[in-house]
Amino acid sequence: MRKFLLLTATLGLTSLATQAQVDSVRASTLPPAQQAEKLYNSGVVKFNQKSYRAALQDFDRALALRPDFAKAFYNRATTRYELKDYQPAVQDYDEALKLEPTSGTAYFGRAQAREALKQAAEAEQDYTKAVEANAAYAPAWYYRGALRFEKADYAAAKADFDQAIKADPNYAYAWHDRGSAQRQLNNYSAAIQDYTKALSLQPELLPALLNRAGTKRRAGDLKGALQDYGDYLQKKQDNPTAYTNRGATRYESGDYKGAAEDFGRAVALDATYAFAWNNRAASYLKLEDYKKAEADASKAIALNPQYAEAYLNRGHAREMLRNTEGACQDWRKAAELGLEVGTNYAANSGCGESN
Repeated sequence: MRKFLLLTATLGLTSLATQAQVDSVRASTLPPAQQAEKLYNSGVVKFNQKSYRAALQDFDRALALRPDFAKAFYNRATTRYELKDYQPAVQDYDEALKLEPTSGTAYFGRAQAREALKQAAEAEQDYTKAVEANAAYAPAWYYRGALRFEKADYAAAKADFDQAIKADPNYAYAWHDRGSAQRQLNNYSAAIQDYTKALSLQPELLPALLNRAGTKRRAGDLKGALQDYGDYLQKKQDNPTAYTNRGATRYESGDYKGAAEDFGRAVALDATYAFAWNNRAASYLKLEDYKKAEADASKAIALNPQYAEAYLNRGHAREMLRNTEGACQDWRKAAELGLEVGTNYAANSGCGESN
């Protein structure tokens, strides 16, 4: 999703060989400002060829000749960002902004570097400066919205995504993330519409398909959710969470066999996925396969000894397997971990006091 800023040369290079030869002979005798410009242009070319270390050297030399060269500071900062030298990049953006205090692109670039340094508050301030400098720059709205989403300020995030979409109606990620903000605000219908728009703009944006499925499930459209999960899993079969979510939707639809199959695919991809093991145990309980239910719940507990729901499910399986003592122990443990319904099951089944 990250937008990388492109660099452009400011001086055109001549195509006449004779003039090029003259330039190369006279280069050392050019005034410092013109030498700096030539080095700057060379750095731009090397940057666009992704020769970042070589570009950095040219920008260094240009700035040594002309310390007030704002564009060179800006482009050296962008080059350092590509090299993941984030703190030096911030310092170069600082210098660029001293020379050009209203540069929205410099504020945006510094915000990106500060994000990479986990300085979220400072990055948000810079995105604000960027949109104040240029309200038509959609990425600045988008990235500020993403930061606000991450701190759970969903209404403010939605407002920023609104502005990003206004500035660029074809910004698929902004449509997608506004859908996620709408979802957090319980505006399910609007969220589904936003995810659908994102997919119309970028059909291979699979997170939008997965999130639309989850939103449809929350809205009670289980059939629509299953369709979206199916479409997603046709394209991407290595996501255990997607199988688990489809399994949960199948469970809610009463398709316990299909649910068990999906949870099985999830644990085949990630054997440490305690949630999927427990969910398959719940499916086996519905299918009255109590031995498998007990085994899966035990696996979930082995992976997470504090998993109250897994103790509850194993208690049910053990009850049906006539292991009353084991069932009582599991239900009490579920209650101890905060699942009060475990106490009810223990009482209703005549469990005595724990030892």
